[in-house]
Amino acid sequence: MKTKILLLGLIAAMVSSCSTPKYLPSSGEIDVNQYGSYIKIVSLSGKDLNGELIAVDTSSIIVLSEMNDSCFTIPVRQVAQFKLRYAKPKHYAGTIPMGILLPLINGWFSVFTLPIHLIVTVSVTASGEAAFKYSNKNMTYDKLQMFARFPQGLPPNVDLESIR
Repeated sequence: MKTKILLLGLIAAMVSSCSTPKYLPSSGEIDVNQYGSYIKIVSLSGKDLNGELIAVDTSSIIVLSEMNDSCFTIPVRQVAQFKLRYAKPKHYAGTIPMGILLPLINGWFSVFTLPIHLIVTVSVTASGEAAFKYSNKNMTYDKLQMFARFPQGLPPNVDLESIR
């Protein structure tokens, strides 16, 4: 019974993997991406702001919102936390069924090898999903600007209304 519940849990985790914005590059194209990274900001008031990171300066963050396709500026002092994803994650969830089936060739030793295979396969899958992420716990605001569409700040001739 426990095995069936574990199997259903693993299949559910595999099917419900998070989707990422289409403008995020794959891991091999990080250095040639023309867009900013995806950022989720939680303000001190509790309001969430999700979208593309446009620019960061010492006092504010500019984000192109996913919801209404317009730019918003939030003061840095109003940011409670942020989470940044700069590339699409690697999906290894397809290896979980093989991690279950492969140990079965060991016969009676499967009792020992199946849990080991599951632990390794699930941990690799989880680390692949967690790759290419930063948060305010491991990044400062001056380093955050490197992941913006305009890493040196918003140019003076660019109108926020024209950014899409």
